[in-house]
Amino acid sequence: MPMILFLLLLVCFWVSGFGILTLFRIRLKPAYMVTLSLLLGVAVASFVPFVLQLLYITITGPTVFGALALVALLLNIPSFLRMRHSGLAVFLQPFRPVRFRVRLYEVPYWLVLGFLIFVSVWRCYYWPPTSRDALSGPETIAEYTVREQTMINSFFRLDLWSTNNQFKSPFLISLQVIYKLAGFPFGQVWLCVVFISFTVFLYHALRERLHPVLAGLLSLLFMMAPEIYAYTFMILYDYSNMVFFCLGLYFLYQGLAGGGFAGTGSPPGASSAGSVARLHAARPGAPAMIFFAGLLLGIATYIRSETLVLVVLFLPVIFWVQWRMAVRGGSAVARGMGTVASGLMGNAGEGGAGRGGDGMKVQGGAVLKKMALTGLFFLLPSLVGYYLPVQLYINHYLPVHYDIGALLNNNLSDWHPLLQRYGDIVSKLLFGSFSIHLWGYLFYIACALFVAELVFVRRFTREACFWLYAVVVVYLALGFMGFALPMFNLTETTKRAIFKIVPLLLFYLANNELVLRLSRWISGWEVAGGKNLAVGAVAGGGEKAVTPKVAPAAGKVGGAKARGKTGTGGNSGTGGKVGSGGGSKKKNRKK
Repeated sequence: MPMILFLLLLVCFWVSGFGILTLFRIRLKPAYMVTLSLLLGVAVASFVPFVLQLLYITITGPTVFGALALVALLLNIPSFLRMRHSGLAVFLQPFRPVRFRVRLYEVPYWLVLGFLIFVSVWRCYYWPPTSRDALSGPETIAEYTVREQTMINSFFRLDLWSTNNQFKSPFLISLQVIYKLAGFPFGQVWLCVVFISFTVFLYHALRERLHPVLAGLLSLLFMMAPEIYAYTFMILYDYSNMVFFCLGLYFLYQGLAGGGFAGTGSPPGASSAGSVARLHAARPGAPAMIFFAGLLLGIATYIRSETLVLVVLFLPVIFWVQWRMAVRGGSAVARGMGTVASGLMGNAGEGGAGRGGDGMKVQGGAVLKKMALTGLFFLLPSLVGYYLPVQLYINHYLPVHYDIGALLNNNLSDWHPLLQRYGDIVSKLLFGSFSIHLWGYLFYIACALFVAELVFVRRFTREACFWLYAVVVVYLALGFMGFALPMFNLTETTKRAIFKIVPLLLFYLANNELVLRLSRWISGWEVAGGKNLAVGAVAGGGEKAVTPKVAPAAGKVGGAKARGKTGTGGNSGTGGKVGSGGGSKKKNRKK
């Protein structure tokens, strides 16, 4: 029975997540659609028992599972309306299988990754929660919730002066309640869904930029980081927060790449705009992608409230790109954001007029209003994700309250502890013998490749700059939060918060110019080897290899000079001094 309910919950997650993707008109490759749908479904499910508690509805099996089914149906109302015209194709077409070639050199990576996934899943199922932070907070609250049918239960009558875990987000509590009601005594098997979905998404995202050998290597470096892998079967907030934070930044860049970041400075065949196109999105436009990124970051804020600080620090990037493109002539970002935002909140007013680089009029006041609306819709999910669990639930529902203001550092004018915290993060958590036990050699490899790119290439692609900016923002914010909140200690809270940096480093490495050159060299060597094999097969009496025709460069088709010098072979009739086909020599003789 528990396994049947587990599968039904997976279907419910998939339907809920697909409904959210449909609302944002996002269409991606099936691998992305499935993984994102499951991750979004888990996030939606984490709100259901929490909202039932806010409405003072008894938390039982029928109410929880009935609410999950109802939410899944409500999120898919637009899809049901479209079914009158398209039928079941509305649900099946986005998941239509595409051709995916499995190369032999990918199999070892998949075997190792599969083994690590199996161990993590087994431990999630077999081992009970053992961490102190879980037992003194979400796990115990969830157990009492199942017994007493309310999240505000007798657990809060205990003397909990030594911990603050009872005041943390209902994200874990809600998911634990759902799976305990489904028949899993330890809950926590939901973490397998998050772990596997993010691993598949990350591998495919890296594979979009790099050769599969390098994509598999980076995936292994990430999964084999000891500290991160331990949290794939140990329920705490940090791994899930890392997942949604990374996804939010990933789609934020895709939204920005629709305008200001459209591949400038990227290597051929690996531009940022190309990476968006390769996602096979039925482009909802840059604004919808940015608002979707805001939703993902809002989920991350709901999981860990301090993420709100990080989200705010990405507003300058959005404003800079939007203003820069508007001044240059009204890009898709500048115009599209206003279109969507105006449709939601009314038409933006007109302001002072300027003139862009291509002569197009730019309404300065309208652009500023559009920027404000964009920032509002991007930040709104994070504000809601912060307000509901921190301000509303703790201050107005729980029998005990948590005064965050009393925990602030009273001597903010003394900056010596701040500088000391930044130094400790680098020397104790990012580098040194202790860091190797936490992250392996990932930070050393990333630092070496960054220095090499800085010295030998002396430039960074715009996508690499975005991910480097994200890494720096997280580092600076964590140091400041540790300075402002003494309870944000170094060896526990800050260490787990560094989870957010690790996948960002992987995306930077996937856009490092030296790594991209190595990827292109491997691909070229692989193609050259395939051609040599084809030539050898012809020489050995096999079937003749067919060389694919290459389209001529733009502007040279039909040129007399090109026709007179170079022949493209076959019976194409493009004669010249060098001909690779049988018919070109006869035409030259006639001339």
